[in-house]
Amino acid sequence: MQALEGEVDVLVLGSGCAALVAALRAASAGLKVLVCEKTSKLGGASAMSAGGIWVAANHLAAEAGIEDNIEDAFCYVQAVAPEGWSYPEHWRALLQAGPDMLRLLERKTPLHFRLTGEPDPYADIAGSRSKGRMMSVLPISRLVARRDAFRVRGSTLPEIFTYHEVLETDLYHKPVRTALELLPRLLPRLLTLTAGKGTALMLGLVRGCQDAGVRLETRAKGVELLIENGRAIGAVIERKGRRETVRARLGTVIATGGFEWNEEMTRQYLVGPVQFRGSPRGNTGDGQRMAEAAGAELGHMDQANVTAAIPSFYRGNLHGMPVPYHAEENAIVVNRHGKRFWDELHVNLGETLIERDPVTNEPLHLPAYVITDARYLRKAPLVRIFSHMVPGWLVKAPSLAALAAKIGLPSGALEETIERFNGFARTGVDADFGRGKTRAHQKADKRKRAGLEPILKPPFIAIRFNPSIMSTKGGPKTDAQGRVLRPDGTVIDGLYAAGAAMANPIGTRGVGAGTTLGPFMSWGYLCAEDILRRNHQAAE
Repeated sequence: MQALEGEVDVLVLGSGCAALVAALRAASAGLKVLVCEKTSKLGGASAMSAGGIWVAANHLAAEAGIEDNIEDAFCYVQAVAPEGWSYPEHWRALLQAGPDMLRLLERKTPLHFRLTGEPDPYADIAGSRSKGRMMSVLPISRLVARRDAFRVRGSTLPEIFTYHEVLETDLYHKPVRTALELLPRLLPRLLTLTAGKGTALMLGLVRGCQDAGVRLETRAKGVELLIENGRAIGAVIERKGRRETVRARLGTVIATGGFEWNEEMTRQYLVGPVQFRGSPRGNTGDGQRMAEAAGAELGHMDQANVTAAIPSFYRGNLHGMPVPYHAEENAIVVNRHGKRFWDELHVNLGETLIERDPVTNEPLHLPAYVITDARYLRKAPLVRIFSHMVPGWLVKAPSLAALAAKIGLPSGALEETIERFNGFARTGVDADFGRGKTRAHQKADKRKRAGLEPILKPPFIAIRFNPSIMSTKGGPKTDAQGRVLRPDGTVIDGLYAAGAAMANPIGTRGVGAGTTLGPFMSWGYLCAEDILRRNHQAAE
């Protein structure tokens, strides 16, 4: 086992999209960069993602003749931010970094991106765009990552399909037929080990980092930050039971991912119960713990990428595979009172799902359930297949009253809710929540069907719909340059945080479908830019 360098310019802890963008930007400017990944696989939760990326005012939109600018995007983000949140400097810095980050990736990696047809979900807000901000990576062969081809993490999602194909076909409803229709393009991918989605993104980033001279180490866990005279100067790295000290001359970037697999931390910070987790099991909050021990203030620890997910096995263990199983025409989501509480097709249903009572701080809606009828399982074959992995996740009953009794809902409440929804289905208008009316639910995404169909045919079905977490979004607070802050607001010089390991300035709220990857990568780029700027200033 080759020893780690005793000193580098930049030390990056973690290997997800934020980590590798930071590493790539720093190394492309000539700095010596070491990436230390705790697990045996590179790519983090980013490699397991669907691969949707939100970047405003990007060059792809400009080339397509779509007008966009940072000022409009800033007004949009500011308007849709959660109530009481105000991070104007962070939002502006994040938005400004995005276009440059994207150009860097297309210039310094084998990655290429294509826009999707997805709009900003808050279509009536000033500064929104009907298209041009959402994109995803085009497929790429594993072989492009050379010696690291099989060190890049796979996903619970079938990596052979691209994000665009999932949007533009009916893969979730008709997986066999869709695969056969796409066979002429899928066969060459099988032969060349080509992947799409988040796996493709991380393959390209790994290759870019290789070409830029970044050293990528796996099974290298950061266990302690080194602080000297109030400045972060590196970290202690544990490999195969041995500890090595790595000094970072210019900066240490914490990008170790979330803490969703740390049971103690999830109980402390998140609204439970958590249903499934869709990230690597190594996401146990190491970066948050190290930063706090070094004097950082943690923030937004209750925020997360909350989504709908069905059970799936990943590397021999139960994980969550993100599938919008709640979004069929003849399905609704009800809370523990048996009542609907939000538009089931809205991008931020997950945010509402984890709302707390302002007085008791207890969950307002959990446990929650998808309620549907006998026709559902024909429409959703993936749910039918994977439901057997978790006994009791899906239950059936001959009547709504019997179903309510099985899952513990108040007597009569479920029948009233279904009767009201069925009335909306007959008129075609959801008078409670306006389901299906926003532009975000039009035909750009065939997974989400905007129609309303009555729930009539027994047996009736309930499927648990508690929060599934793709990554948490809380960690050390930072300034608008990505530098980690103490509780008194002062900077821990030399220490940066990015991605799921930081106190995210957007949080659970989604401003677009790719609110996780796009801002994460932009923030990693922003951290590296600040390191480079300060190094340049010191050299003058």
